[in-house]
Amino acid sequence: MSFCSIRGVAALAAVLGGCSAPPPPPVQPAFYADLARPGAAFDKVTASEIINAYRARAGVGALVWDEALAREAQANAERLAARGDLADGGGPVPAGVKRSVSGGYHTFADAFSGWRGSPPHDAVLRAQGSRYAIAALAKPGSRHRVYWVMLVK
Repeated sequence: MSFCSIRGVAALAAVLGGCSAPPPPPVQPAFYADLARPGAAFDKVTASEIINAYRARAGVGALVWDEALAREAQANAERLAARGDLADGGGPVPAGVKRSVSGGYHTFADAFSGWRGSPPHDAVLRAQGSRYAIAALAKPGSRHRVYWVMLVK
């Protein structure tokens, strides 16, 4: 191949390379979804995997997502967000249910990390039970912006 041919191929490659689109941004794991953003959704599958791995390391049995507890957790989170306060946990819970409430964490990663570092929240993560649910409710402009409730039964 002559020098001119090599230069021609190099020039063509440079032109074609400039026409290609940049690679798409990497997909962000659901664990890091900013739940304070409109349209963001809590991923119960990812949460279940992470929580149950943590519980297994602690020697505690796995939990299964429970839709009835999810409705209760959501109702608690709505009451917390309406008041902008975490004081009473969002109201009464059924007998035998352990509850953890928090606010201000924008991602499940942050919430889970905070819960593990707090003895009362960690006690709920490790509570005896077989079912659980979590609600993460965004309320823009409020003190906490995202209200979290975890229930274990």
